[in-house]
Amino acid sequence: MAETKTTKTTTKAATAQKATAAVKSTTTKTTATKTASVAKSVAPKATATKVAATKTAVKTEVKTAEKKVAEKKIAKPVANGKIRVTMVHGLASCTKRQIRTAKALKLSRPGDTRELPNLPSTLGACKKLEHLVKVEII
Repeated sequence: MAETKTTKTTTKAATAQKATAAVKSTTTKTTATKTASVAKSVAPKATATKVAATKTAVKTEVKTAEKKVAEKKIAKPVANGKIRVTMVHGLASCTKRQIRTAKALKLSRPGDTRELPNLPSTLGACKKLEHLVKVEII
């Protein structure tokens, strides 16, 4: 029985060595293929010029998009830096998000009035509650 176990162990070891050799040769072939493909993929100057032109066009489009966003942000008027927000309707049938927004504006019941800074964040919160509040520029 001792001989049978030794033979099986030797066979497994030989199989493992063959598999390791196969992996090494495959890795060598893959490396050689990658090197060859990199050598072939070196672009001529005409292709490089096209790529540069494409990158420039994309940058130009991004800049124009940024300008449009900036123009929208600038368009909001600021008068004396204050607004008066008055809650007109209650929060009974509102979502949790609207209730949290009203609490952030320090409005809890109809008739509450607060003078707040005229900032984009405050105006955005008022816009979320525009059906509940009345906004006046002071």
